[in-house]
Amino acid sequence: MGSTVSAVRAIATAGALFLVLTATALGSRSQTHARGLAQKAAASPLPPGAVQKKGSSLYRVVCPSALGCVATGSYRTTKGGHLLAVVERGGKWSTQLTPGAVSIVSLACPSISRCVGTRGVGEQKTSVVTQSGRTWQPVAVTLPAGASSTPWPDLASVSCGSPGNCAAVGAYEIPAFAKPLVVTDGDGTWSAGTEPQPPANAATTRDRDVSTPGNRLSLVACPSAGNCIAVGTYTDKNAAAGEYPWVLKETDGQWAPGVGATLPADANTHGESERGGAAPFFGFTGLSCPSAGNCTAVGGYWGKGDVEQGLILTERNGTWSRGVRAPLPPRAVPNSEPNEFNSPIASVSCAAPGDCAAVGSYVLRPGGTPHGLLLSERGGAWKASALVLPARAKAPGGVFLGSVTCPSPGDCVAIGYYGSHGKTHGLIVREHAGVWGRGVNAALPSGAASASNQHTFLNSVSCASASRCVVVGSYTNRGGVGQALTVSLRLP
Repeated sequence: MGSTVSAVRAIATAGALFLVLTATALGSRSQTHARGLAQKAAASPLPPGAVQKKGSSLYRVVCPSALGCVATGSYRTTKGGHLLAVVERGGKWSTQLTPGAVSIVSLACPSISRCVGTRGVGEQKTSVVTQSGRTWQPVAVTLPAGASSTPWPDLASVSCGSPGNCAAVGAYEIPAFAKPLVVTDGDGTWSAGTEPQPPANAATTRDRDVSTPGNRLSLVACPSAGNCIAVGTYTDKNAAAGEYPWVLKETDGQWAPGVGATLPADANTHGESERGGAAPFFGFTGLSCPSAGNCTAVGGYWGKGDVEQGLILTERNGTWSRGVRAPLPPRAVPNSEPNEFNSPIASVSCAAPGDCAAVGSYVLRPGGTPHGLLLSERGGAWKASALVLPARAKAPGGVFLGSVTCPSPGDCVAIGYYGSHGKTHGLIVREHAGVWGRGVNAALPSGAASASNQHTFLNSVSCASASRCVVVGSYTNRGGVGQALTVSLRLP
C-alpha cells in the first residue's frame, strides 16, 4: 500500500489471497480490553453452500444507526467467488441472500435495510446491487449512446443522502477513451447513466499520438438528498500536462458542469521526463462531506523535486480552495519511488466542517519502510502525528492504515495492519478529545492461529455512535484458514 495507496492495494490483494485459504463457519468470539477500548471479536457467519475450505473476508462495513451495521465481502461456493453480506442487530450477525456477484467496491447504507453497493468494472451490466429487507438484487445500468459494449461501466463509488436517494459515479468507455458516468436513484428507481460535463479544458476524444486516459469520477459523497459532491481525474487538452483533479457538484438534484481543482503551488507542472511525462496528480483516495457545501477530499501528487506528497482539498460554504500539501511528522521525509505513483493519504473522515482526520503513511528515508501517519484538522489547521505501535510490537514489514471514521469532533477510530517477520497483525488506534492514543492489536476469536502464524487484515471501520464502532477484515484460524472477521468496539 512503501506508501498508503500501496497499502490499500495490499489489503485488496490479501483479501483475494484469503479466498484460496480454508475457512470455518463457527462464530467463535473473544473479548479483550485495552486502555479506553473494549473489543469483541467474532468469526463472520457464512451462508449455506459456502465452501468452508476456500476462505472468506469482509471488506466494507457501514453502521447507519444504533439499530446495527451492514458488512460486505466475499466467500467461495463450488462455482467460484460470491458476494457475502452480513447484518448485525443486537450484537448478533446473520447472513443475507445475495446475487452471484463476487464482491462490491463501494457500499452506502442510509438505513440498515436499504443499502446500495457498486460492483465495479468486469461485473457485466448489473453494476449496482441494492438491498431491500434481507435480500440483495442486481440492477442493470443503461449507458449513454456510443458506449463500448465491453467492458461494462466501472462504478467506483456510491453515496446516499437518504433512503431511495443515491448517486453512483465512475466511468464508461468509448473506444480507447474513458468518459465520466453518473447514475442516480430517485425514490428507488435508478436512472439511465448520464455523462456529466467535465471541466472546460478537458480532452473529449483520444489523441492517437499520446496516451489519453480520459475523464473519470472516482468518489462521491451526498450529505443530503439531491446534494452531492463527486471528484475524479480528467485529461487536459494539452496532453503534456497530463491528468488533473476535478470536482462535480449536485444541488437540489441538478448536476452543474465540472470544474478543475487547483493543486498546491509546489506541484510539478507535469511528471518528470524519466517517468514518461506522467501526470502530476495520482488520484483521490478519500472524500468526506459533513454537510452540503462543506467537504474535504484527499489524494496525492508529485511535488517539485520528484517526491510524493499528500493532497488536501477543502470546500467551505460552497467554495473550493486551492489544495494544500499534507503535513508530515517530525523527521519524516517525502517519499520517492521510481515508477510508482502512490498517495501518502488513504482515507479521510470529517465529523464537522473544519474538524477532520485522515490516515496514511510516511517514511524516514525515500523508499524506506512505511510508518503510520495520523492527520488531524482543528479549525481548518492540519497537524501530523506519528502512530505509536502497541507495546512491545515491532513492524519491520511496515505499518499500513487504510480507513478512518470520526463519529464526533475530536473523536475518531483508524484501522489497518502492520507486518512483523512475515506475519501481519490487525491494528486499531483511537483519537480521543483531539489526541491520538497508542495503537492496539485487534482482538481475535478463540479459534485464531497464534501470533507466530497469524495474518490479520483490518479493512474498514464504521461507528454507529461516539461509543460504538465495528471493524471488519479477515484473520487466520488454527488450521491456517482465512476467515471473515468482525470486531465490535466500545469506546468509553
